[in-house]
Amino acid sequence: MAISDQIRSTAADTVRYFKDQGVALKVISGDDPRTVSDIAKTVGIPHAESLVDATTLKTDEQIADAIDRYSVFGRVKPEQKKAFVAALQAKGHVVAMTGDGVNDTLALKQADCSVAMAAGSDAARNVAHLVLVDNDFASMPKVVAEGRRSINNLQRSASLFLVKTLFSMSLAFLFVFLPWQYPFQPIQMTLISAFTIGIPSFALALEPNKDRIKGKFLTNVIVRSIPGALAAVMAVLALNVVGYSFLGLDHAQVSTLCVLLTAWIGANLIVRLSIPFTPIRTALLVVVVGGTVLAATFFSELFGIQSFTFEMGATFVVVALSATVLFNILYQILDVWYARRQRKSCI
Repeated sequence: MAISDQIRSTAADTVRYFKDQGVALKVISGDDPRTVSDIAKTVGIPHAESLVDATTLKTDEQIADAIDRYSVFGRVKPEQKKAFVAALQAKGHVVAMTGDGVNDTLALKQADCSVAMAAGSDAARNVAHLVLVDNDFASMPKVVAEGRRSINNLQRSASLFLVKTLFSMSLAFLFVFLPWQYPFQPIQMTLISAFTIGIPSFALALEPNKDRIKGKFLTNVIVRSIPGALAAVMAVLALNVVGYSFLGLDHAQVSTLCVLLTAWIGANLIVRLSIPFTPIRTALLVVVVGGTVLAATFFSELFGIQSFTFEMGATFVVVALSATVLFNILYQILDVWYARRQRKSCI
């Protein structure tokens, strides 16, 4: 008489999804390692033939060595499951653990992301971060996709908001000591916020995004925000120096140049955040640029936008091109530095 476990029809597809996403899969079970290995082979777990009996692992050093060498672990005690998770975390891995029994509770609590089944034990459900109410692990690809969409889109939206915060704080501090009047009116900041922050954030937040999450949230946001904020501050200061000291422009004219130049740098940041372009992202850029131009043209009195003179036009073109070059250089430098830092942290 032969007895075998019934395997869900969706199990192989779910395992294949995580393999394609570069997730290292480990099977940790209290059953006989040969039985677990055969089931793992059936569903396509990589290196399922590489198995070990956990009763032979007596020390933390042996566990840390085995977690790299083997993919299937049998006869595992509850405290050993926790030790396996801790060993992976000590090596710099982000660990997700799934289980449904009381013997999985310690490992679920230790993991960075723990997933329990609704039909599992109360203890497992209480300590888990996620509970699959349909008791089907095939739901996990959808969960991962939704999490990636939320986090990736939130990072891009937060970068836009942080640029404005850093930019406004820096200028407010600097103009306390400078001999010129602050170049922005509240209604002008509304124009900038609407077309370079509000509308782009709304569109980017709802867009599908399945890109793998890399790095830390706060660091990602800061690295993407610094180039735009610094380029905008430098451009505004340059406009004030040139406009007042060399061209003899009045405050309204300098303010007009500062508003439009800040919107221009915001559009550059949106371009960077939108790469690679999709139809939605292309349409968003058209709305941002077109909306800013229309507002500055047909509602110039409302937003305090002055008519351009030849001197203003020439100054805007020169400073805008210089700011664009500065922005892209800073963005590239920080991007390379951050990518190198991430590679080192993974070694």
